[in-house]
Amino acid sequence: MRDRFRRYPVTAGYLLAVTGLALLMRFVFADGMTAQVRESLSTNPANLADHPVNALLGSAFVLDPGDGVVFTLVALVASALCLGRFEREVGPWRAAGVATLGHVGATLVTAAVIASGAYAADLTRATDLGVTYVAFTAAGAVTAFAPVVLRGPWLALLVACPLLSAEWLDGVPEHGAIGHVAAAFIGSGCGAFAVHRVYASAGR
Repeated sequence: MRDRFRRYPVTAGYLLAVTGLALLMRFVFADGMTAQVRESLSTNPANLADHPVNALLGSAFVLDPGDGVVFTLVALVASALCLGRFEREVGPWRAAGVATLGHVGATLVTAAVIASGAYAADLTRATDLGVTYVAFTAAGAVTAFAPVVLRGPWLALLVACPLLSAEWLDGVPEHGAIGHVAAAFIGSGCGAFAVHRVYASAGR
């Protein structure tokens, strides 16, 4: 375990933080405090206007019970595998930067869509939490390591999954699906740039 943490500090540290907070919220915090943490760190327009930094960064570490057990487990496994692979190739600082950009960027895209009035319902205080933006960012980032012929289909799969499984409201997918699509594209673009910089500096 210690060896893996040294080899993959960002991936291991992130997953440990997510797991630790989940255990605290499940077994230590009172129900009221757990609900308060989720409400405070949700990246909805109200929180982004009131305390944007805490919401943007903290939301990536809080599991959303609304995602369901299977989806959450898949997201955690994807984060471990894809972020770990990406970190191994580009280093911890670049991996952390791309994961952060993907999560924050996807959140801001989602907030902008909500603010645009695309939804009839008031989503000012909607719940938007979890590791899924990081997972989709990491999955998009590893596109750079796939054979050229598979990069398009892989990215198309990342885009199709959230859109096909989403609940559509007046012709617009739910806000979480938009965030997942944005995270995949941001991860793909930033990941390709990071890999190019690393390979160029190594003369590859």
